[in-house]
Order: sequence, then structure tokens, then C-alpha cells
Amino acid sequence: MQYSGGGDRISHESIMAKMAKIKLELFDVTGLNIVSNSFNLRRDIHVFVDYVSERSVKRSHRSNNLSKTDATRLAKLMSDPQALEDIKADDYFSNTWVDYVDSVVLQLGFVNYDTTGQYIGYSSSTPSFRDNYIRVEEKAYNEFMALSLQKQENYLLDKLNNDYDYSDNEFFQKTPLTLLDSFDDTGCAVGILPSLDFSAIRRFMFKLLKDCQCDVWYSTASLVQYLKCHHPFFLIPKKPKAKRLLNEGRYGNFSEHTGDRWRNRYYVSDKDKDAFERVEGRYVERFLEGIPLSLGYVDVAYTDKTFLKAGKKLFPMLNKLKAFRLKSQFLRVIKAEVAEPKVTVQPNFEIHVESDFYPAQTMSVLTPLVNVVSEDSSSILLKLEKKMVAKQLVVDENLDVVNLLKQLSHKALPQNVVTELEEWAGHSEMFVLYDGLGLFEGDAKLSAIDKFAVEQIAPNLRIVKTPSQLYEQLEQAELVPLKVRHENDALHTLPKTAKTVFPKDTAAKKAPPKAKRKPVILTKQVMVTIHFPDNALLEIFRKDLLEVGCPVEVDSTRQTMTFPQAYDKQIKDIIKRVSKEYHIQLKNLE
Repeated sequence: MQYSGGGDRISHESIMAKMAKIKLELFDVTGLNIVSNSFNLRRDIHVFVDYVSERSVKRSHRSNNLSKTDATRLAKLMSDPQALEDIKADDYFSNTWVDYVDSVVLQLGFVNYDTTGQYIGYSSSTPSFRDNYIRVEEKAYNEFMALSLQKQENYLLDKLNNDYDYSDNEFFQKTPLTLLDSFDDTGCAVGILPSLDFSAIRRFMFKLLKDCQCDVWYSTASLVQYLKCHHPFFLIPKKPKAKRLLNEGRYGNFSEHTGDRWRNRYYVSDKDKDAFERVEGRYVERFLEGIPLSLGYVDVAYTDKTFLKAGKKLFPMLNKLKAFRLKSQFLRVIKAEVAEPKVTVQPNFEIHVESDFYPAQTMSVLTPLVNVVSEDSSSILLKLEKKMVAKQLVVDENLDVVNLLKQLSHKALPQNVVTELEEWAGHSEMFVLYDGLGLFEGDAKLSAIDKFAVEQIAPNLRIVKTPSQLYEQLEQAELVPLKVRHENDALHTLPKTAKTVFPKDTAAKKAPPKAKRKPVILTKQVMVTIHFPDNALLEIFRKDLLEVGCPVEVDSTRQTMTFPQAYDKQIKDIIKRVSKEYHIQLKNLE
């Protein structure tokens, strides 16, 4: 798998003054197990909402989970490549990525369903959920989609921060990405835990991390020691407001064990010199691999070594998450610097979408018109498809694809794309085929045909039913109608004395004028294809060429890039620019 303050309240100014001086130790992660979240939670949230909005999704009667069928279908659509195998391996598929996305969508308020259930009969020990269908909260979802990316990220972070209770927090719950075990939750409904404000604790931790640098590995232990020195009561107040303390006071809810989970249990005591490391230290480790890792804000590094006590393995795990590093996306969120998606339309009909986070609103507009070529955490490559564009133009005759792309693109559309799209629009016009009807051409004020008229095309042209009966009535009225039967493959020419907008028969057909020879200039363009050893280097060249307006066609599967030969100079400039990191030689294929 590749993946704020509770306790005693102090002034905001005091917190910020201390946080500005934070200095954590750097850490060498060589040999450690590095985990980063390669799954796209934001994309999968929208995949889930789209899925349940298109069908009736009923949750299971007993467990209130998704059905195996729906979970399997969703697993095929989501960003976790292992999701399908996880569903197959576990009948309840608890703590799988599909299960996690399911819970997050509910937390965000995008869907709704019964989460309480009913106890059926006197002997029921668990609730049942009859006819429990998932309902999409369209108003809340559409309001979210209308927000900027920065506000969407704020909303997502706030909802996840605010979701907790005394038994559902970092001490006891896991996500599909977490590797650490949890504390024993026995007795968590009493003691200190119900009084803790985990929402405030989490916000405090995020504010604390704001002063760290991105892409730098920090020691987790140094963060714990910083908290112990400067904010010893960020988690549990010095004087708790709990109605009843358990065992050894402030830490009475937290116990360790060695070997067997139910034997050799040790409750953490306020008097223990290392009590902070054993409770708050464990919380910090589990916080980092919780919401921050799930949102892709951090990477974490684990050691394979196990902490021992009296020669036996100690649980819950301690000092296992050795280091963490912040991603640049996290700092942009916290500093409110998330930019809107950057859309670039290329002459080869490729559309490049670059964004800090999944651009759901942009993708909802583009998806009906394109095929997705490739996708990663920061860029999406799309390709405009003629059939898909034509289909949408038929569905919505008012759709202006050119204007739509102009509004999305950060620079002018290539002229060849504009021309082609206008041609595609012309080919998509709808027509109606009338079978068994006739065309009446005549006086628009003639009331005799009103009961025969089906559609008026023009003031003197109407589609009529039962044309033979209409002809008979017109003859009886002595209006001298003319009846013409057209062939299936061509219109019959009318007499030259007829008053009509259609072709008339003429005695002598003029020979068509001799076509003049038109001067035509043909231009040719030589294209160059470069083969790259990996997509990372290819991406460097692609972005630089796009900046100078070069039309680039990328094949990520073959790791090739094709562009006009006229941009050879720019290629040499890029090679020179990256020469400190790469020694590049261009060779011609034989």
C-alpha cells in the first residue's frame, strides 16, 4: 500500500507565540516502511455519490452495511486497486477502503439513511434495519460542488475533525491505512474520555503542524517531547471535569498489556514519569496516521522493531511510527492558498487538468465529453471525443462546447479545436422522420386543412396527416390542388407553372459552369517523438513545453512524447536546465 487544543484553554496569542518557536528533530528514514496515501479519497467520495444517485441501494438488514453486490461494484470504480480483493476476502468487508468511503460520505452529509435501527422482539440484542435505502442529499451535495476548492477542503476537514465520541476516536478506531493497534475500549463510556473535545484537540494539532516545513522528515518522538514541554495538557486537562475518574486518575481509561491481551494489564498512572509518552505519545502517533494520512496531508514512516516491556511485546504499540513529513498540499490548505484547477486544451484535443485536489466540479462538466487517459493526485489527462461531444449536443441542443471550454481554459483555445468543435456541432443536429404523412404547400390562411395539420414548418408549409383525404376535400372545394408523389431517393420536380419553393421542371437545363482551378498551398509539419525512461522525466518535459505553447501528445503507456520539430530549441533548453540532475543524450532510432 502506498499510500486543536483540548484540555486547559489558553489564549490564542500564547499558543501562536509558542508554536512559532517549534523546532523538531530531523529523521533519517532509511530502512523504514514509508506509507503514503495513494488512494484518492476526494474522487472516491464523488464516485460513491454518483453510484447511489443512479440506483436504489439498500443496506443489509442486520449489519446495516452495503450489500456484497454494491460493495463489489463500487470497489471496481474506486482508486484502491486492492479494494476488490478485500471485498472478496471478507463477507463483512469492515475496515476496507469501500467501507471507509461509505462512512465518510455519511459524515459529510451527502447521503442519509437509518443508522439507529429497531429492536424487533423482546429477545433482540442488536437492532435491525428494514428497507434501509440510501438517499442522496442533493441540496447539501450541490452546495458543496458549487464551492471553491479551498472551501471544499475546509468543509471536508471540518466534518472529519468534528466526528468523534468517547469510543470513536484515534485511541480506538482504525482506518484502512493505519498500521497501529488500538487501546482496549473497556470502560471508555465513563472516566476522562467522554469529557475530551477531540475536535478541538485535532484542530490544535493541525495548527501546530502549520509551522513545520513540507517534504522534510521529522522525528515523531521530538514532536511528543515538544508537546510534553510546551503543551502538556493539550489532550487531557490538568484538572479534568469528568464526573468520576477511574483507577489512577487522569490516565485511568488507558491500560497496556504484554503478551496476551487479557492478561498482564498495566494501567497508566499520573505518577509514572513516562505517562505522557505512553498516552499522549500514542495519541500523536495515531493522530498522524488518522485524518492527516487519509487526506493525503502527510506521509509516515514505521519501524519493524517492536517495543518490549519485561522482555515481552507491549500493546498498544508504542514508538512504532518513527517519523512523518508534511505534503505541500497540507500547507496550502492551512494557509488558505489552494488554487482553482488549471485547464489547458491542446491542439491534439487533449485536455490537461492540473489541481492540488480532485476537481470534482470541473470533471463533472468535462466527463460527458471526454475519455480519461491518465490520472494521478495532481494532474488528469483527458481526450475530447467526437462521438461523446455529438451525443451531448443531441441531448442538450443549447450546449455550446466551445464557449464551455473557453470558460474553463486558462488560455485561448487552439483554432483547430474551435473549428473542429463547430463542425461536430453541425453534424449533431437532430431531425424528425415523418412516416405516412404528407407535405402541404399553399395559402397559410386556408382553414380547410387545420384538422389535417400535424406540424407547421413555415407560414405556407405544413406536415399533414391522411394527405389523400385532404386532396379530395381540396378538389371538392374547387381549389385545383396539385398532388405529387416523391420518390424515396429524390424529390419529384414540379411543373414550371407551379408556385413553389421546391425545384421545378425546366425545358432546357443549363450546363454547369466549368469549375475554375483554385490555387491551393499545402503545408507540412514534421513531428518528433522522444522515448523516455520513465513518466517522471516525461512529465518535466511536457510541462515545460506546455508553458511555451507547444502542442504535445503524450502516450504514458509507451512513455513517449510527440511534438512539432520546430520546438527542437526548447527541448535543448530543457535538457540544459535539468543537467544538474540528469545527464541526457539524444540519440536517433535506426
